[in-house]
Amino acid sequence: MDGESSFYTPLLQTIEEPPVSPAASVCMKVLTSILAIASITIGTIYLDSCTKQYLIPIYLIVSGSFTLFFMILSLVPCGSSGESSTGAAHKSGSVWKSLASVFSFIWFICGNVWIYSIYKPNYIDKSSSDYCDKTLYLFAFWLTTAIYILLGITLLLGCCALLCAFILSGSFLLRQRT
Repeated sequence: MDGESSFYTPLLQTIEEPPVSPAASVCMKVLTSILAIASITIGTIYLDSCTKQYLIPIYLIVSGSFTLFFMILSLVPCGSSGESSTGAAHKSGSVWKSLASVFSFIWFICGNVWIYSIYKPNYIDKSSSDYCDKTLYLFAFWLTTAIYILLGITLLLGCCALLCAFILSGSFLLRQRT
């Protein structure tokens, strides 16, 4: 049993360590904040510029606001050090993060429906009922599409990492048996 637990311990220790450097984390937070501010700005500027689907600018404003909300929450320490007030703050922070995550997921799905359901709106005739400003629509379209691309890359890299870990653990077990 000791041999098995010592075999699994290093893997668990590497999972607990942060996979990115602090500099990369700061860069990602800055980039995410810039995209959130751009979403709020474009949604606000073009608020009444999409008669085909008037909810697209609102989607950008709300999703950008929630992204900034998540950035602020990530800066607030929610670790528990054993004190009851800190423990309550940790639980409260976890509840808010969970609620915000669920809302953001549902809002993202709604945004997908609003954006992709009107694909290729009329960019030219502002009096048309199919009109949507080109900047507004293409920003929302490509921002949403970029999220799917990043999700796909992340899943692909995760599957490759799991496959490598499986292969390496199999070869390690074979070396231990011989």
